[in-house]
Amino acid sequence: MFSESFLRKLETLTLATRGRAHGQLKGLHRSRRVGSGMVFADFRPYSEGDDIRNIDWGIYLRLDRLILRLFEEEADLPVYLFLDASQSMDAGERASKLDYARRLAGAIAYMALLNHDRVNLAAFADGLREMLPTRRGKNQARQAFAFLEGIAAGGRTSLQAALRRYFSSPRTRGLVVIVSDFLDRDGVEDAFSVLRRFRHDVALLHVMSPEEREPQLPEEIVLVDAEEGTTNEVQITPALLAAYRETFERHARDIEAYCRRYGWAYARAHTDIPVETFLLRILREESLLR
Repeated sequence: MFSESFLRKLETLTLATRGRAHGQLKGLHRSRRVGSGMVFADFRPYSEGDDIRNIDWGIYLRLDRLILRLFEEEADLPVYLFLDASQSMDAGERASKLDYARRLAGAIAYMALLNHDRVNLAAFADGLREMLPTRRGKNQARQAFAFLEGIAAGGRTSLQAALRRYFSSPRTRGLVVIVSDFLDRDGVEDAFSVLRRFRHDVALLHVMSPEEREPQLPEEIVLVDAEEGTTNEVQITPALLAAYRETFERHARDIEAYCRRYGWAYARAHTDIPVETFLLRILREESLLR
């Protein structure tokens, strides 16, 4: 899926979150738990049974009081990666959106596994299609890549159905990354409300091809809905193309505005931009990587 040189670049990066990690295992992210970590957090009075190794003896010598130094523990980050495998993701002339999306998901999964985060992979269309149970550690990367490479496009999009089904089971709060074209007939706000309810950190990678952004079409054409299979004979005019471009741009802007409103990360993933450039430059600008 990736060259060795690109994987080495990914090994220098870490997924960043806007909040504190809620994982239960040792990791590289600041946790909400306070204990014996590396980052100083606060002081509190000593209580019987506390670890005397955390007593600040300098304060004891000056004030004759037993005070504990508290440190932030570092925890692992649960990462939930959702890959859109609906039929519309099969579009794209030079490379399909699905091919591009699976490489994005693979790179993010690799970085998370390398940092001992708990990675969960799910492919969705009109619901959950396939899932890879939790993986942790770099040696699980091969399984993650094989899972992603085995996903084929098919079916219509229903992000809400997929998220409702997935989060109907208890999940530790973590980072949810959705890689999709977000071409959902039912809209996306109801789906996003599922994530807000459980207060996850969220990053949306909006995959789009050049043909979607700037379609080059003959004057008369039969358009076929990739997911519904319906057809429509259309006479293409400059005014119609302008209206389409405005509608497509508004669709992307609305999703981005929703993300900004709730503090989520959002980035447009243009398939004509190399995956390496997108990850190393654009996601850093979005503060999703550090």
